[in-house]
Amino acid sequence: MNSARIAVRYAKALFDLALDSNVVDGVYRDMKNISHLCSMEEVKQVISNPVIPLIKREEAVISLAGDDVETLTVNFITLMFTHGRGEFLSAAARNFIDLTRRHRGIRQVTVTTAVPVDGATKKEMAELIAGHKSGTIEFSEHVDESIIGGFILRVDDSYVDASVRNRLNRFRKEFSLA
Repeated sequence: MNSARIAVRYAKALFDLALDSNVVDGVYRDMKNISHLCSMEEVKQVISNPVIPLIKREEAVISLAGDDVETLTVNFITLMFTHGRGEFLSAAARNFIDLTRRHRGIRQVTVTTAVPVDGATKKEMAELIAGHKSGTIEFSEHVDESIIGGFILRVDDSYVDASVRNRLNRFRKEFSLA
């Protein structure tokens, strides 16, 4: 079976159970944490290591998830490893996060700038973005000095690159072709 399909099915089942149990917020928080954990190289190596018994991998992920984890999340992690699907945990967590965001109308906004953005500018950007659609905005900011100036804005699946680095690259391509 397609690995993407496996992760989507597990995430959908978890989302439905969380919705029925009225613990979507807690599981959403847990899945964000697990997604972050699974992006760490050390955790990836533990999860994918066939020498480590499945039960030990499961226990490692559960202990890394923390003490305030929802029971449903612990049961989900156990289920994933029991069925030999531990390597799909990260993808299932991402899919659960996406399902929850769509259900709650949460829009993910990421802005990348060369210098930190002040609070007033963040607020103004959030208001501009919120004006287009209703819902909550999850705002995250990244500082990347290599963009030189300007900004890179990602709203859900839309992407705007108004950075100086991007403009310089376009000019470089134009002039090298001429």
